[in-house]
Amino acid sequence: MVSLKWWESEEQLRMLNERLTAAGVDRRKFLKIVGAAGGASAVALAVSACGGSSSTPTVAPTAATSGGTTATSAATAAATAAATTGAGAASPESTTAAATTATAASNVTLATDQTFKINNTYEPSSFDFNMDLYCNGDSSCFALLGQFDADLKVIPDIAEKWEANADASVWTFHLRSDSKWSDGTPVTAGDYEYSWKRQLDPATAASYAGFLYDLKNGQSFNLKKAGITAADVGIKATDDTTLVATLEGPRAYFPVLAAYTAAAPSFKAAVEKFGAKWTEAANIVCNGPFTLTEWKHNESYTLKKSNNYWNAKAVTLTTKQVPIIADTAEFTAYQNSEIDMSLHGSLGNLAKVLSDSTLSKEYNKYNLDGTWYLQPNVKMAPFDTKEVRLAMAHAIDRDTLVKSVLKGLGTSAYNIVPPGTPGFNPNKYESFTSYDPEKAMSLLKGTPYEGGKNWPKITMTQRNNEGDAPSSAGDAIIAMLAANLKMNIQHVLGDPKQVYNEAYQGTVQLMWWRWYIDYPDPNDDEYLVFYSKFPSGERNTFSDPTYDNLVTQAAGEPDQTKRFQMYWNADQILIENGAAIFVYNPWNYMLMKPWVTNMPKDANGNVVPDWNVFVRMGDQIKIAQH
Repeated sequence: MVSLKWWESEEQLRMLNERLTAAGVDRRKFLKIVGAAGGASAVALAVSACGGSSSTPTVAPTAATSGGTTATSAATAAATAAATTGAGAASPESTTAAATTATAASNVTLATDQTFKINNTYEPSSFDFNMDLYCNGDSSCFALLGQFDADLKVIPDIAEKWEANADASVWTFHLRSDSKWSDGTPVTAGDYEYSWKRQLDPATAASYAGFLYDLKNGQSFNLKKAGITAADVGIKATDDTTLVATLEGPRAYFPVLAAYTAAAPSFKAAVEKFGAKWTEAANIVCNGPFTLTEWKHNESYTLKKSNNYWNAKAVTLTTKQVPIIADTAEFTAYQNSEIDMSLHGSLGNLAKVLSDSTLSKEYNKYNLDGTWYLQPNVKMAPFDTKEVRLAMAHAIDRDTLVKSVLKGLGTSAYNIVPPGTPGFNPNKYESFTSYDPEKAMSLLKGTPYEGGKNWPKITMTQRNNEGDAPSSAGDAIIAMLAANLKMNIQHVLGDPKQVYNEAYQGTVQLMWWRWYIDYPDPNDDEYLVFYSKFPSGERNTFSDPTYDNLVTQAAGEPDQTKRFQMYWNADQILIENGAAIFVYNPWNYMLMKPWVTNMPKDANGNVVPDWNVFVRMGDQIKIAQH
């Protein structure tokens, strides 16, 4: 019998990685979910199994997939790994995110009008997630077999339970009989059979059809293999409430896929009647907690609560109003109460926010759990000279940058693992990182750049979608290096995808970028960022065999104290060689009107808005009387 602990199998991890990559989910999200499911050892196995590729996606299991063969109630399914390590069972009192956050609004008098206003930064192309995962619509219009809670665990949704056969090559989902589409039609297993076959149908040309290649003959059908039709695809509704997925082989992780947005259903009658226009407001039929009722293209759209959704009683909001407002105009819209929440806090507006008697009370600072750092290309002049890299580390005043430039939205960083995460290294390595302009200049003696002369043309590259805080910090660093080392550096902000590709190709001279943790363990930072033997390429050009051995061995070391020390020894190698110049750990802020209550939170108490995996913020928010 195949173990349903898919995170303990290299083969299962590789297949899940491949499948979610097909859905456009990146490696970072995949590893975060793996870490939530099985802890650091599972992540280390995933990295080993998947070769450190920059692909991957996904979602984590729950009681539905974490050792038992069935999924039961949402409360039971939510019992999961400990939040800080991803290991160990949660207490029996564990509940879904909805239950744990409900107390936040229990003593609040609710408004009669439960309308929530939040902007979308650009116009959706459609709401047809079954055809286009990244259509930019609102996925709460559709309910899947499972859903993710705020800790990225899979819990039941339309399917109230599921089980696998002995080798996990066949999964049977048992659907609720009490959920309906917005037009009153019962939601049935046949809806999912139709939708998944539609996604795989080559005539649909769905961008992420590969997400469903685990289904028997799914890939063959999608790629038009001779003799294979939709009838041969391994998904079958045996009755209205039973859906049987027959797979290409053992796939213990399959419920994870069934809960991800790429597995969303579509409404057959509407698709057949309206074609590509079936998700226009006048045509769409939804089975989620909300339904699209109005869409003024390039202006706004409106969602209304669907009382036909099985768990409608747990949803308090009645309306979501979503104007199309670019992030550059978001702050003004928030000030004018055009929206109730602004998720993209701008450094340029921070002083005004903090000095304003109203905005300062609506300000919520949150940790981004990452590190911004300079990545010098050790194979390109002048950074092929180690002394230059070491001099730079002494020429940057981190504390002043955090205090004066970032206005406190960060902390000074001296290594890659951010504070507050397991394995954080408190050593500042002051002999290599202290702000000391004289020492910085003295390190150039005996090099071609002695006295701050003969510098070649230097370009510092940054992705152009990171916001104004990192850009301002980058400008400040350039000014410090000019003042203390007489470097003349050009700051270039480029297309994110192009910059990313160039960095992995080793053609960027000096990179200014960040690493946000995927899961709380040093392996995420030390191994994924600086290990130099990935076949798919690395984020850096520095390579050291001792470093590689340390981070490889540390991943499997059972003694946590010894393990962390191994990572700290690896830090020493990076610092002594100037492999990277770590500058600050970023924070950000959001603005939320005081009447917005009951925001979802994870097990660590962090606010969790909608994003690529968790998409059910609207189920939980409540609007207080105001």
